Order: sequence, then structure tokens, then C-alpha cells
Amino acid sequence: MVSSLLGTLAASGCGGPRTPAGPGYAVPPECVVLAGPRDQADTLRIALSGTVDPAHAPVPRSDSERMLFGYLYETLIKVDCGGGVHPGLASEWHEGDGGRRWTFMIRKDARFWDGSQVTAHDVAACWQSAGVEPFVWEAGVDSVAAAGETTLHIYLSGPRREVPRELSAPPFAVAGTGPKYRWPNGSSPYRIAEDQIWLSVTRRGPITVTPLRKKDGPVLLFLEPASSVDYEARDLLEAGTDMMVIGDPDVIEYALSRPHLETVPLPWSRKYVLLSTTRVLAIRMGDRLPGLDGDFTGALARDAVPGVSRGHEASRWWKETGSCGDASKSSGRGASAGPVSRMPEPGGRRRIVYDEDDPVARSLAERIVGLGAAGPGGSAAAAGLEAAVPGLTEAPASLSAAGMPEEELEASLAGGDQFAYVIWLPLDHADPCPGVRRLIERADWLSRLGSRLDDAMLPLVDTRRYAIIRKGTTGLSIDWSGDIHMTGALPGPVAPMAGR
Repeated sequence: MVSSLLGTLAASGCGGPRTPAGPGYAVPPECVVLAGPRDQADTLRIALSGTVDPAHAPVPRSDSERMLFGYLYETLIKVDCGGGVHPGLASEWHEGDGGRRWTFMIRKDARFWDGSQVTAHDVAACWQSAGVEPFVWEAGVDSVAAAGETTLHIYLSGPRREVPRELSAPPFAVAGTGPKYRWPNGSSPYRIAEDQIWLSVTRRGPITVTPLRKKDGPVLLFLEPASSVDYEARDLLEAGTDMMVIGDPDVIEYALSRPHLETVPLPWSRKYVLLSTTRVLAIRMGDRLPGLDGDFTGALARDAVPGVSRGHEASRWWKETGSCGDASKSSGRGASAGPVSRMPEPGGRRRIVYDEDDPVARSLAERIVGLGAAGPGGSAAAAGLEAAVPGLTEAPASLSAAGMPEEELEASLAGGDQFAYVIWLPLDHADPCPGVRRLIERADWLSRLGSRLDDAMLPLVDTRRYAIIRKGTTGLSIDWSGDIHMTGALPGPVAPMAGR
């Protein structure tokens, strides 16, 4: 597959300059990650870290889908990295009923790719689909009602004096239907190329995204990996890829050595945590357990995931989880408490599981297993880990790290049927309570912990990815959701971003 991608790259040379592709609003200088050229080439090539399933659109389930879908599907509003709110599908909005109702007016010129008008009914129907409903609930939305073609009422569970910025997140993007479309109907200035949108079978080769008008930006070629064996990031970088976002330390080190590449650290965005069923059981029984100190997490970042991680640093998400109260009460699960996870049976398998496609989670799980196998007397780090995770150092031979496919991992996490889990969570939230509700939705055995939920989570390390750019091809900006956008030259001075 690499040979076919390399051939595509070589054959798709650059023509004349094009207007930059951007987020659709004037980007504040503080949101600039990398200043771009005055004009972009007529074709830009973006290497994705994973495959894309059109059936998921417009709600992304991976970083690759998030990047691609962001160019195809619009949300009601757009929010820059500083929290500034800009029009998206909605041209204006206002509050009512003391902030419990927000009314959005859909742009009258909003059109799907097939020319049909985007209506308030389309937005309501999209949000009521099964894949979006959990995110709607997490954002505190009680109900949505269309009042005519262009007026949408959103009713919230609690008053909000400012427009809910969560509505700019990718899960709230809107798509229409098409009877023969492989890709759902989008409304952005970009669309899937005509020769690909109608296909009913998987097409090998780049996913081509074209501007509806030439002035809207360059053609974008998104390159999917065929498999973990055939996809070699360094080969793609040498073959003409213009942008790649990656967290692999080896590839980042390679890119830093290449003079034609710009390697840009993105803001810290993920926090990896250890969720231990034995720790939760002890907390439910009233025990007070220590956490993992900064020396431990700093060493973990240095030894397990060098170059792309740092030890845990407290953020708003971690400081305010207790203020959300018992988040499970509003989950619709009823009044009964979530299931209590049991201590693994003596002699049974004790596994620390993780997403098999996540190298950071794998490295962390393996390092924790190594410390556990050393026993509490092995080192100060092992002793501290044993105190935080009851039973970790018992029967070392039965302790192991195991990768699972994502769907299998989520099913296991829901019931808490393994010894422990290494997962990642967003580093921060504008409002931590939706994040708490989402976590409990994923792992119901964390419910009914109230203010002790933060004790149940053991933060390990913070991570960030890097953008690798072919010099002189494009610039980058970042928005409130942490998504990056390719841009051209931006007016005014460029200030370094926080976390750089």
C-alpha cells in the first residue's frame, strides 16, 4: 500500500498558489501554532494515523476521523482557542428563559452538497440519532425543537448565561442524508470528491476532499494507512506528505533531523490515568488510599514515554470533579448504585488492559506491570504503587499487560471485569461536569462515588502530539476543542501558544 501512496504523492504535484484553507473565521494570533505562507499550493497531502469509516460521519470515533470530518461537516457555532464564539451553521443566537433556552437562527444560505437547504429540522434530527445522544446529554441539553425552517430552540438542564461552547465540538456537526451516498451530505465549503462520494465499496488510495469553489482553498488528499505493517510514517514524510500529526517519539526524532521538515509541538491535550477496580472497591468501603506523587509520575513519563509526555500536572478537570456532585443521578440509570467491582480471585488472571492501538497506553501498562512484579520491596516507586493499587504486587506471576481492540476494551471498561485499565481522558474541560458524566457513562462502576471520584482516578502522565509540516506549505492554528486547522499567512505578530 505504501508504494501506491508514494506513487500518488509523486504524481500530484503542486500548481499555482491557492487561498488558504482555514477554520472559517479570523484566527486570533494567540491561536496560531505555526505561521504559514502567504499562499498555499493547490494540493496538500495529509497523512492520517488510522483508517476512516464514512459510516461514522459526522461523529468521529478517532483522531483521523476527527481531522477529516472537520473539513466536511459544520457545527452551529465555532469557537477559537481563546473561547471567542463565531458563526457556523447558525448566523445568530440569543438566550431565553433565564438562560435555560438558547435559540439559534440557521444561516439562510446554508446548503448541503446536493443543493438542498440546511434546516433546523436537519439539526434536530441529527442530534437525536443514537450516536449523538450521549454527547447531547453530556452537554446538559434536555431537548431540541425546530420552530420553522431556520429557528432552533435548545433547552438546557440548567441556566447558562453564555452560549454553550460545547456545541462547537465535533459530535455536534450536522449531516443530511442522500439515498446513494457513501458519505453523509455535508454543508462545509469542502466536500468529498464526486468520483468517491457515490462508491459503495471501500476505495484504496487517498480520500480526496475538494473545495466547492476554487477560492475556498486547496484540494486535500488524506492518506490512510492500509495496515500497521505497510504504513511507514518516515517513508511518507520523504515522499512528499505535507502534514502529519503524530505522537510516536521515534518518528518525531526522525523529523527533527530532516532540514525540510518543521516539527511543532502541539499543546498538552491528554491525560493518561490508571483505573483500578481494587482501588475503587477499597474507596467504596471507606478506605483512604494515597495517590501517586509527582516524583513517580515524572519518572514514569521519562522512563515509559520519553519525548511526548510529562508527569501529571493538576488542571481544572482534576481540581473540580468533586464539585459535580453525584453525576450518575442525571444519567438516566435510576436510583440504584452502579455495580461494585470485585477483588480478583486468588490465582486468577490479573491484567492491566489498554487499547491495543495506543502505544502510550501500552508503554505505561507494561511499566506498571514491571514495577508490580518487583514487589513492594523492589523500590520506593513499587512500594508507592502498591499502596495506591491494592493487590498489585501480590502473585507477580499472575500480573500482565494486555492490549484489546477498542470496542472490546470499552465493553470491559463498562463492567469493570479486569484488574485495572490504562485509558486517556481530555486534559481539560471548559466545564468538567460533562467530562465526569462521560466517564461514568463509560465505566458505571465509578458511579456513586460523589466527591471521591477524583480519588478513584490515578493520573499518570500528560501527553501531546506533534505536527510535522513540510516547510513552506501551510500554517496551523488550533481551536477551543483542540482541533488543528491548516492556514496561510495570518496578520499581526504570532505569539507562542501556552504549553509550547
